[in-house]
Amino acid sequence: MYVALLVLYIILVLVMIVVILIQEPRTGGGLGIAFGGGVENVIGVKTAPTFFTNLTIGLGVAFGLLAFILSLMSGARAGSASVVVREAGKGTVYKVLQEMQRQAPVQGAPTTPAQPQQGQGAPAPQSR
Repeated sequence: MYVALLVLYIILVLVMIVVILIQEPRTGGGLGIAFGGGVENVIGVKTAPTFFTNLTIGLGVAFGLLAFILSLMSGARAGSASVVVREAGKGTVYKVLQEMQRQAPVQGAPTTPAQPQQGQGAPAPQSR
């Protein structure tokens, strides 16, 4: 079922590309308005939707619904566990976290000030 829907989805995408490319472009829009061309068409005239406009809308809705259905089906096929959950089940994530805790210093732990080495005291203040 999943493979059949996936094949239908690919066919739908190809048909949608062809239908969009067949449509006649709208006149007076695009960058021409931004650079001073087509000032008389700024408001634009609403035209009745053509067959290809309605077909594009229908294909777009079918595209969205089929994409949603396929995403739900692919989640069910792969199982509900994410990669992190699967790796945690193997203990890999837990081992990595333990290694990170060993390497990182603990926040808020008391630190001791560095003591000067024997014979290397701080220089005595000089008075004038």
